[in-house]
Amino acid sequence: MASNFLDFSVSIDDKITANSRAVLYKKPTKKNNLKVEVYEEPQEIRRQRLLFEQKKNRDASFNAGRGLLNAALQGNDHNDEEMDVQQYESQRHCRQNPCYANQLMMSEWMMEIPPDLSDKWWMVPCPLGRRVLLIACKGATRAYSKRGIQLGKFSTALPGGTYQEYKRSCTILDCIWVKETKTYYVLDVLAWSNQPLLNCDTEFRFFWLQTRLEETQGLKERGTPLNSYPILPLPNYPCNSEVSTIITDLSTLPIIDGLLFYHKDAHYTHGRTPLVTWLKPFMLPDIFGVQFPPDIYERPTDYVDIRTYIQQNTMRKKKKNKHNDKQLDELMETANMGFTDCETVLSTEEMA
Repeated sequence: MASNFLDFSVSIDDKITANSRAVLYKKPTKKNNLKVEVYEEPQEIRRQRLLFEQKKNRDASFNAGRGLLNAALQGNDHNDEEMDVQQYESQRHCRQNPCYANQLMMSEWMMEIPPDLSDKWWMVPCPLGRRVLLIACKGATRAYSKRGIQLGKFSTALPGGTYQEYKRSCTILDCIWVKETKTYYVLDVLAWSNQPLLNCDTEFRFFWLQTRLEETQGLKERGTPLNSYPILPLPNYPCNSEVSTIITDLSTLPIIDGLLFYHKDAHYTHGRTPLVTWLKPFMLPDIFGVQFPPDIYERPTDYVDIRTYIQQNTMRKKKKNKHNDKQLDELMETANMGFTDCETVLSTEEMA
């Protein structure tokens, strides 16, 4: 009989110590040391609070989605020529739009197994690439980094992404750009054809997204007048799915960077949230006791455990981000938010 994902899970107390169960964001270390910065409340308590707040603030979520749509629909048209992400990088140009900065929903490390994992959570495998906000509006599609830097402009078959629907529709997607295959993989949806979806739960957004992507013709094409690059859905699975099914699907994707776990009742919110958690594939034995085939991922030779990895990775990213932030501030001040040399801040962004 086939095993499901949770058959391999073990007791939390057997796999994770009490200190490990304390909340850890993806930036859990203090400057110049590896001391873990422990938060007072565990992830599960904060999850329940957020879910309660969502119910009270549903209208605010809808208004936030409508505000993002209006910013795209009412924004000034750019006359820049059609370019993809690589062309922008090679020409070392960038343009920042504050309206699209920090709009992506970011995850926390999964430091504890949610007690309702099998009933309330979905898992999405993420290929190695750049996280982008894809906005199809006013007859063109633009890709923006997490900072709101415009990375490319091109045509897509998304509603609003072609001149046939100029000024009529706007679609906003959370995607991963895989440079090697020049393909966009869709993680989530913020709005589709002028319909804001930020106040909808994960289960509904995933259903809506899969349905719309399947019925929209031309999205899988490459180099056509209506669609420059393939825009493909990523598979998503309830966390009680069979492991064999997941492994078979993963073999058809590019190199997997990690796994995102979404609470099915979570709304789409900008910034980090414990309602979305993240693991590298080689961390699965630490948390669940499940191990995927080695051809799906590569385990670092110096990997010890999840806590050590997070500590070391955070220190590296902290130094890198501090350097990039300083350079970005200097470049934007010099260029007055216009075109400038931004090659250093357009390096590949990790999911973490």
